[in-house]
Amino acid sequence: AALNHAVQTYSDLKSYQVPRSPLTKKSEHERDRVLSDEEISKISAALAAKSEWADALFFFQINLITGGRMAELLRMRWEESSERFGIVKLYSSKTKKWRTIKAPSAASLIAHRRAEGGGNATHILPLPDNWIRKVLLKASESVGIRYGQSVPGGWCPHDLRHTCLTNLALAGVPINGIKEYAGHSSIVETQRYLKFMPESVELA
Repeated sequence: AALNHAVQTYSDLKSYQVPRSPLTKKSEHERDRVLSDEEISKISAALAAKSEWADALFFFQINLITGGRMAELLRMRWEESSERFGIVKLYSSKTKKWRTIKAPSAASLIAHRRAEGGGNATHILPLPDNWIRKVLLKASESVGIRYGQSVPGGWCPHDLRHTCLTNLALAGVPINGIKEYAGHSSIVETQRYLKFMPESVELA
């Protein structure tokens, strides 16, 4: 604010380029994408239609429930989930912190996967991220839904996190609760995820 005022006040500073605020990140100006219930239903059905895509379906579902980052979900171990207590623990390599979220449906989904012999001896989702992305692309295209971060109107795996957090907000969860659920370091970061809420007008 002081720099902007100085540029406007002193003529010899007119050519000075005021730097952007450090609080304004590029992500605020990038595309946002939240999947609708209809899109989620179509993609889920497409993934469920092929048995070889079962792992991708599990990733799709667990991501929508937990809002976890892809790296967090791919490193998850069996002991970090408890169906008895309905909790899931996630470790963020971004913040270097653990967070425990209460998500009974996620814990049940993980327990079901283990009972069916999914994953390996230690990890729940021992999969390469590029395989998941390729399957999600094929499943989306098969039902006429655009996929890809650079594709106009397309979606990517990180948008499942957007969708989860937006749905929590629409369900009336306070922003502080969403911040803790998502593992954000500040409310400002949480707000960036929740700016796309067209349903909020109807909710109001």
